[in-house]
Amino acid sequence: MKLLIKLHIGLAKYLIKELPKKRTLKELVDFLKQIIGVYLRELLKLYKTLFLICDPTYQKQKKQYNNYQKIKKELQQALKLLQYVDKKMAQQGINRQRRRQFWRDFFARGEVRKETFDELMAEIERIR
Repeated sequence: MKLLIKLHIGLAKYLIKELPKKRTLKELVDFLKQIIGVYLRELLKLYKTLFLICDPTYQKQKKQYNNYQKIKKELQQALKLLQYVDKKMAQQGINRQRRRQFWRDFFARGEVRKETFDELMAEIERIR
């Protein structure tokens, strides 16, 4: 509803500003044709979004899409954390074989994961 009001307010302001600039009847008619075309296209877009908002299947699909985006973002953040841990171990001089063994333990044993994430959380808290 706010968008519809903004559309009309914007149209009124534009008309008040531009109408005095039109000198001949032909210019005025062409200008009004263009304005009506643009106005109707924008109005159709608004009604289309209104109908989509009221459509339950659209809402279901939108919710699924938002959940997918949320999961994708969380996975990307987790991957960045794991890459950070690996990079930090390389900077500390831990050789490739020991890092590989760490990742095997990381996936096989829960206590290694818990310890690693506790260290990461402590480091995050220190940064804040």
